Amino acid sequence: MKIPILAGPTAAGKSEFAVEFAKRVDGEIISVDSMQIYKYMDVGTSKVDRGIRSEVPHYMIDVVEPNEEFNVKKFREMALEAVERILSKGKKPILVGGSGLYIEAIKHGIFEGPSKNEVIRESLYDLEKEKPGALRNLLKFVDPVAFSKFNPNDLTRIVRALEVFILTGTPISSLWSKREKDERFVLFVLYRERKILYELINKRVDKMLNEGFLEEVSNLMKMGFSPNLSTMKSIGYKEVVKYLKGQVSLEECTEEIKKITRRYAKRQFTWFKRYKNAIWLDLSRDREFLFNKIIKILKWGA
Repeated sequence: MKIPILAGPTAAGKSEFAVEFAKRVDGEIISVDSMQIYKYMDVGTSKVDRGIRSEVPHYMIDVVEPNEEFNVKKFREMALEAVERILSKGKKPILVGGSGLYIEAIKHGIFEGPSKNEVIRESLYDLEKEKPGALRNLLKFVDPVAFSKFNPNDLTRIVRALEVFILTGTPISSLWSKREKDERFVLFVLYRERKILYELINKRVDKMLNEGFLEEVSNLMKMGFSPNLSTMKSIGYKEVVKYLKGQVSLEECTEEIKKITRRYAKRQFTWFKRYKNAIWLDLSRDREFLFNKIIKILKWGA
């Protein structure tokens, strides 16, 4: 059975579309979002409302603590387990999200790199503390391909890439070709015209702040989750921390989140353009038309 991955830039409307589609085809949803896996981080990651999740089951949401170690390998294992669970119930799995590396892992698999080395990792983290940004600059030098694909704030993956290079002498990006593809998955990229998308991003940020994003970040800090965690340095959270510490005004915080999110959406567009076989769907089109097109491509009606 062919299985869809409904990808696309942030704020395009993937989640709402996926819920409607799932209801249409008796499906269940697997989130492919690197931040929605974390508990307590709801508003800032735009998780689907719990009420909707009770109607249409969602997987890979709220699976780990914000300070818990998580990686692409764990995600792939858990996501594929969810796929089998859904199929065993006679329902259709629908993967939804915009995290490029997670989508890459699902479609093309992962490579078995060297085991982690705590001595090397500690040294790298110490270097980053002494000279913020040093690791990203080092990655750009030793592995420009990985540098171009990693989120600038994703210190975990940057450290792993440098660790692999130090241990093997080989850029982590060159090892990606050794993975095994899973031909079941078909990638659909849900998009909107850029001007409309940027307007949606701005509205989403305003909505997040109106619906308790500041309180969410404040509560996370009160629960003992350090602002230095990679999760707390993700888009939006880092900017709100600065506001809560009195380093920026609320207006400056809001505009910075909007700007960074728009840049992220642009990087997502660039990432998905790499997939030559991806099927691009304009979300401004009629929903029923889009649903039928997906169903036809997947041959679910056959």
